[in-house]
Amino acid sequence: MCLLFLYSLEGNIIRNRQFEIVLYLLKVKKATHKELARTFEVSLKTIQRDIDKLSMMGIPITCKQGNQGGIYIEENFKLSKSFLTKEDLQTITFALSMFDSISIKKHKDSVLKKLSLISPELIDLYENDAENYLVVDLVEEKIDMTESIYEKINHCLDEEQLLDILVNGEQLVVAPISDVLRPEGLHLYAFEKEYLLIKISTISQAEIKDVEFERTFIPYKDNIKIALK
Repeated sequence: MCLLFLYSLEGNIIRNRQFEIVLYLLKVKKATHKELARTFEVSLKTIQRDIDKLSMMGIPITCKQGNQGGIYIEENFKLSKSFLTKEDLQTITFALSMFDSISIKKHKDSVLKKLSLISPELIDLYENDAENYLVVDLVEEKIDMTESIYEKINHCLDEEQLLDILVNGEQLVVAPISDVLRPEGLHLYAFEKEYLLIKISTISQAEIKDVEFERTFIPYKDNIKIALK
């Protein structure tokens, strides 16, 4: 999932899928682009973007061509406290708590179980802090991110494909740019002929178009002129 599965690592941002790719490569030692694409149910292009992102973050990930080639991480690399700082672990724990507070499906426990292999005492401490001292009251109704419309939006965000949607009886073909969480609910920031902010609960139909787009849009935070649908 795209929404809120963003972990701060030494000033960078890593998606949950990219974090899972690191864990997968550490487990299997070596994989191909096709294997990763099949395992994580994304395109080869998306996997390559993930690998490039991880490499830019300083993770010693290598791609080699040929029969003996593949994608692998240096054998001496480990997810340790030198990679995930105390601040990183706290950020992840609190971010997961925030996500679970708005989502019907919970993710925190399964992710924290993996992170506890790095620092069980810190994870227990931060989880306790998040449970007792963090109250997130952002939306009135929980969001079911497993619904078909959310899955199609996330697919198009990952694969940079157009999305054909029906919003309050109006047909739109949009380029999804990002999810936006506002007090009144989760929105899709997108571009058609203009920039739009669409409340996802008002989308009654969604179909993925086999048309790609280039992500060269104005980020939501920099756009002060947005048409709200």
